[in-house]
Amino acid sequence: MATVQTDDSGAVPTQTPRSRAAIGSTTRTAQSLIDIASRYRHIGVRPRMPDFAAWIDGVDLTRPIADDVKAELRQALWDFEVIFFEAQRITADQQVALASVFGQPAPGSYFERSPEHPNVELITNGPDRPPNIDRWHTDITWLKYPALGTVIQITETPPAGGNTCWASTSKAFAALSPGLQAYLEGLTATHTWEISAFREALQRQGEAQLFNAIRAFPPVQHPVVLQHPDSGRKCLYVNRAFTKRIDGVDYRESQAMLRFLSDWITRPDFMISHSWEAHGIAVWDNRSTQHYATADYWPHRRVNRRVVFEAPDSPQAGLNVHDMIMNGRPMEL
Repeated sequence: MATVQTDDSGAVPTQTPRSRAAIGSTTRTAQSLIDIASRYRHIGVRPRMPDFAAWIDGVDLTRPIADDVKAELRQALWDFEVIFFEAQRITADQQVALASVFGQPAPGSYFERSPEHPNVELITNGPDRPPNIDRWHTDITWLKYPALGTVIQITETPPAGGNTCWASTSKAFAALSPGLQAYLEGLTATHTWEISAFREALQRQGEAQLFNAIRAFPPVQHPVVLQHPDSGRKCLYVNRAFTKRIDGVDYRESQAMLRFLSDWITRPDFMISHSWEAHGIAVWDNRSTQHYATADYWPHRRVNRRVVFEAPDSPQAGLNVHDMIMNGRPMEL
């Protein structure tokens, strides 16, 4: 028969709140929220969840953007990691100008380009082209110098479905136990486009295009935990689509940890789902988010116009990934 511990008076000690909380729960530290009223004077900011994802009000993207507004837009992106604008019909040039607020237009990926601007990628899906990017990912982590962020406008929306989900990798890291955080910091992981749907897509284009891509973009290594240089937050920087393995550990440990982190990052606690209207606009930070474009609308059409941006001093400046791969133009990094 089990005995009951008592104190010197014979009374049974009561359980403390700390011991109760330790049973079947996780210790989490509350952080102070961003003071929107004092930080933003020229734009309206409406968060969609605490310190993640926000609507931006009062900015007409069809007109030149004032410098003080640009500064606050950059701050909003660092603070909230993905920002949204109400539907506005902007041109390809205006979309590139918006991307230029946050960095310089980047070489992008293998997608076809708009005839209006070489830095605008077109991702068109419909009856003859089923969507195939419905997988959690961070854009273009297979580049040696990945894009800092992305600007998209959905110019044609399906009658139903077609949402995009975003997850905060900084919130995901902050919610991990201190021991796991310490284990992950200092590790690197190998990223490659070859484990993604891009390999099959390029193979359909032709042998030359596939070989061009293999030669130009070998696997690269990035930190598993990236400290955001602008917000200071630590972010998990691995994703299902492009991260092949964690370096320097047993393969089985690597695969198990990548599965865990991928599932952890996409918990609803760290995620929003965005319903589009035609010509809606989103900007997100690739250093601190992952996203997932749902494919539930097929066979209806959905047209996405995309511009990625990178650091102004990036060695990739002026390069066009699509042109280089499809037409064999050499690319030196």
